Amino acid sequence: MFLTDVGSMSPYTWIIVIGLGLAIGFFISSKRNTGDKDQLVFLKPEDFRANMRKGQLIDIRTEELYKQSRINGSRNFPKRAILQNLYKLRADQPVFLCGNKDSGQIKSVANKLIKKGYHPVYVLISGIPEWPYQLKK
Repeated sequence: MFLTDVGSMSPYTWIIVIGLGLAIGFFISSKRNTGDKDQLVFLKPEDFRANMRKGQLIDIRTEELYKQSRINGSRNFPKRAILQNLYKLRADQPVFLCGNKDSGQIKSVANKLIKKGYHPVYVLISGIPEWPYQLKK
């Protein structure tokens, strides 16, 4: 058996065994982490508009900003309320997120949705303030 005479293994054998274990562990952890990144896609306004009807369009801005102007067909779930309203979203459809220009907040919400099983998630790069198309008032 392999482990019956562990004391007689040479130092080089130990180095090979430990190196192989580290390589396998690194490979497994890197494969696991890349899955989420493939599920988050940033889109320019043209691509976002062309595809947003294929999924759920969610605006994460405050309710006041949403009432002033919004993309037609969007639903408002302010960033803090979206996780409490997950039951209103379908996990089998893509999610299209839009909000203010601050992509850090949008990216945070998108990553939380991905971890909850909603994917793919598409994010509008420039945000609503830079939306080149007509907004609903």
